[in-house]
Amino acid sequence: MEKIPKFSKMASSELQSKINTSIIFNYIREYGPMSRIKISEDLGISPSAVSRVVDRLIIEGYIVEAGKVKTKSVKGGKRPTLLEVRKDMGYVIGVDLGKEKLKIAMANFNGEVIGIYKGFRISNEKDIAEKSIEEIKKVLMRYQQQYSNIKSSNLRSICIGIPASIDKESGGIIDVPLYSKWKDLNFKQIISSEFNVPVCVENDVNLSALGEKYYGKGRNYNNLIFVEISNGIGAGIIIDNQLYRGSEGLAGEIGFTIVDTKNLCFKVKNKGFLEEIISIDGIRKKAINEIKKGRKTIITEIVKDDINLVEPRIIFEAAIQGDKLAGDIINETVDYLSITIINLILAINPQYIVVGGDICILPDVERLILEPLREKIKNPIPFKLPEIEMASLGEDAGILGASYNAIDSLIIEKFPYKIEGRTSSAK
Repeated sequence: MEKIPKFSKMASSELQSKINTSIIFNYIREYGPMSRIKISEDLGISPSAVSRVVDRLIIEGYIVEAGKVKTKSVKGGKRPTLLEVRKDMGYVIGVDLGKEKLKIAMANFNGEVIGIYKGFRISNEKDIAEKSIEEIKKVLMRYQQQYSNIKSSNLRSICIGIPASIDKESGGIIDVPLYSKWKDLNFKQIISSEFNVPVCVENDVNLSALGEKYYGKGRNYNNLIFVEISNGIGAGIIIDNQLYRGSEGLAGEIGFTIVDTKNLCFKVKNKGFLEEIISIDGIRKKAINEIKKGRKTIITEIVKDDINLVEPRIIFEAAIQGDKLAGDIINETVDYLSITIINLILAINPQYIVVGGDICILPDVERLILEPLREKIKNPIPFKLPEIEMASLGEDAGILGASYNAIDSLIIEKFPYKIEGRTSSAK
């Protein structure tokens, strides 16, 4: 069990109360429902102090009692009451523009996702913000019709995930390699003015990292890396439970990694060197180019000689059937991905690495990508290897992370303090 750092006795009683309130609220939010006594034991805060904080949070409407602990009580004693974040404080919208199709999720204030909607195919068009607004309106209308307690006035915030480098303060796009026409758009301003609620804009891979951290298997780790393989390549990095963005918010742009001295002259265009090779689109283009060169493969039979129908799913299916070309392409993908992950491990020393994105939905991806990758990274690493797994949330990691971030952006000012590591197995 990790020890919770003690705050200085020099802190005023008012500050100490704010710290305790913030830590307790965030602990319930992330690991609840849980009882007062469990909070006290895990956080090392006296039962009386916990009760004072909880009572105040209940009065203010942030916390509610959610039934009794489902265990036998001590003889003559009462079963402890469970506490959780009040669900009906409002609703948030998460939007993911980082995959093949737009995704929208609605969640309540306790982070429970009400539903996920998949919309239009994303393309390099300047009206992307307006199209997203129309889809958000559709989702709001759908859930208002489905649930009587959901109203437009209950929408509290929106978080947009974009495959771009974002100016955290303004919400403007610093760089967007895959969609050049989005460069001058400010999603934060456009969408906030339409719905009149706070809007946060974040890199989509960072949101995927948050999704796995708070909704997936990553919740058991303080230090993790999410490696996204979709139309682009990127990494979301969490260190000591905090999203690491770098000095200008550009950390994790591993799609621009150079893996060989021969490639030092590579000139950045719309995609980085690594994205040209192992992104979902890069895998597809490699197969098409080899077919055009006359390489024999069953892929041509599957698509009936129409190379426009070649897609990664078909390449993986061909590899499963023992096709040489498909196997070579996937082996090359594993080699380059292994080099990249080795370098990430050496630089950051994470406990856990998650591989996610559109690659998750390809056939037999665990055997074709992950198993050989684990073997290839064993020898070059001079210390304990992190666990490496496919995203437990699949391609939904980003949209779930957006939902989490939409809530977090609303409460961070009132509840800014969190513990550095989990000490509970409460949930």
